[in-house]
Amino acid sequence: MKRVYIIKSTDKNQRLDKYVMRFYNNYSRAYLQKQIKKGAALVNDQTKKPSYILKEADKIEADILPPQEISLEPDKNIKIHIVYEDRDAIVLDKQAGVTVHPGPAQKNGTLVNGLLAHYPPLKDIGEDPARPGVVHRLDKDTSGLMIIAKNNPAFEWLKKQFQERKVIKKYLALVVGRPKKSSGEIKTLITRSRSNPTKQKVGIKEGKEAITLYETLKQYKNFTLIEAQPKTGRMHQIRVHLAWLGNPVAGDTKYGHKSASKPQGLNRQFLHATSLKITLPNGQKKDFQSPLPKELKRILAIIA
Repeated sequence: MKRVYIIKSTDKNQRLDKYVMRFYNNYSRAYLQKQIKKGAALVNDQTKKPSYILKEADKIEADILPPQEISLEPDKNIKIHIVYEDRDAIVLDKQAGVTVHPGPAQKNGTLVNGLLAHYPPLKDIGEDPARPGVVHRLDKDTSGLMIIAKNNPAFEWLKKQFQERKVIKKYLALVVGRPKKSSGEIKTLITRSRSNPTKQKVGIKEGKEAITLYETLKQYKNFTLIEAQPKTGRMHQIRVHLAWLGNPVAGDTKYGHKSASKPQGLNRQFLHATSLKITLPNGQKKDFQSPLPKELKRILAIIA
């Protein structure tokens, strides 16, 4: 149920999260902060940081749902293709169709459930019990390279690498049509869609900075194979940016044009995390590579 508050003079100059916590005191502050970041407590119709300092007459609209009960059970049936492992981290090649971690829509059968069967201590790693060891994610229908932390010092190390944009990630994407420029930089704001909270969109005056570099690798009759390199890590970033460019990822049912064609036999979005360059917690600099899965290679052969 949505709650609306108007800030009085006696309530100004305090943090947004502390103020909201008055009315949701049965939730943890960490949970509330995440909900505020997602736009569940708008200030004057805008998403603000939890640390935002309230002003007199600010209007707060809060609609914060209770946290979902999630039980993390190890699942040996979830296939995990590990390409590298040491005492600090696991690098894996995720297959398409697998959700990374449990959530309201899927409580089990995720990559994390499979990782817990492989490495049970993972359950105590990280900031979010539902995402143990997870420092970055891939969408369910995106395949390719991911890195998982195996202990808390490694989690902090890897998280910092991503925050400071020291990790180089490259993706292969087949897009509809041909980009107007063969290569370039896409730089926008990205924010959550108010009409559909499962989607992101390019923001005009609100959102977080998102930067994606892209380069054309090969052109086909109705499609183009590109390499995309996200410099930031926003949810659905590459898919949102390419759709905004006018060239959505082939097979992307969320951001693709309804009338856009897709190659025969393509049953998911053509997006694969093919390269991951990172400095590991042990100081080693690694360059991991993942070739296109067979089903995507077959699509390229069909449209050649």
